[in-house]
Amino acid sequence: MLYINTQDRDDIEHFRMFIYNYIKEHKLKYSDQRERVLKMLYSQKYPITTDLLVNKLNERSTQIGYATVSRHLRFFTKLNMLLVVNRTQKSFLLKKSMGCDTNSKEELKTNYQDVN
Repeated sequence: MLYINTQDRDDIEHFRMFIYNYIKEHKLKYSDQRERVLKMLYSQKYPITTDLLVNKLNERSTQIGYATVSRHLRFFTKLNMLLVVNRTQKSFLLKKSMGCDTNSKEELKTNYQDVN
């Protein structure tokens, strides 16, 4: 299973600024729910499925729906912020940094650990 040491990840402010700049440039609206999804992804060491992410978010505060979380995951994927793991169920892991390009297997091995 893919694993990331969250202490090696860039500060959450780098991710926020990247999102903020994209939103500003494309004249989109800010969303508190998007921020909540980002914070939850930021705290994860392992890839997380959409179902589990929705459940964890709903444990902590007001209700957020599956469709909303899926929309934010698609948004983060579009911005190339997530690693998408296609196993039995698709799961997501926030990258270590915005400058980290993980298109090759060698880069994945260098930047992320595979824990069995």
